[in-house]
Amino acid sequence: MEPIRSPRNPRLLRVRSLARTSARREAGAFVIEGEDLVEAALSAGCSFEDLLVRDETPSPQGAGFTPLVVRGDILDSFSSLGSGTRQIGVIKTASLPQAPAQLMGLGVALCGVGDPGNVGTLLRSAAAFAADVVVLGAPSADPTGPKAVRAAMGATFTVPTQPIDDVAQAYPGVRLVALDANADTDIADVDFSGPVLLALGAERDGLPTSVRRRADVICRIPQSDRAESLNVAAAGAIALALAFRSRSHG
Repeated sequence: MEPIRSPRNPRLLRVRSLARTSARREAGAFVIEGEDLVEAALSAGCSFEDLLVRDETPSPQGAGFTPLVVRGDILDSFSSLGSGTRQIGVIKTASLPQAPAQLMGLGVALCGVGDPGNVGTLLRSAAAFAADVVVLGAPSADPTGPKAVRAAMGATFTVPTQPIDDVAQAYPGVRLVALDANADTDIADVDFSGPVLLALGAERDGLPTSVRRRADVICRIPQSDRAESLNVAAAGAIALALAFRSRSHG
């Protein structure tokens, strides 16, 4: 097949348009880049709207249609990666896993975490420590944005997310454990059995008042005085690891 040589190809232009959050929401689709993410999306059973591959490279199997072969320099010009890419996929957002109606295990709630890299990293940690859902309290970053998808390293396709205006309204009746560096309670003393929603505040603004009021317990991760605080993604990973260990050991 002769590779596409024109940057004005409509399928290429659609990829560029999906760089905008509003366009992703309107289209119900988002872009992934690189062979590893394409393979992870295929393995997870995600539905592809389109797939573009660099010329002279193997095409992945299982997308359900013939990928568009694009000349390398042209494909690179549509990539958000500085090093270019070999594959670009367009995923249908509706094919991502759906958030559970009821929380039966461990969930994570992000209170206005606006950095897409942190959102993606927390998704990756949620996958590693068996969280059932990541609740995204406004104005958290879009988990389908390019930086978030790269940071999630495939967790985008396996961990459900649930946007909500106020985290305090998520999963009523479920125990809410909130993390605050200035809290008196040590996280090691927290009971993580049963359905639990773990709330993390934005680094600058912390926990919203509504979450503080609803929380069953507000706890801290002990640390030395050599750093003022932990990055929210690092704090979330530690808290999830401790919760996972507690739940695994009963």
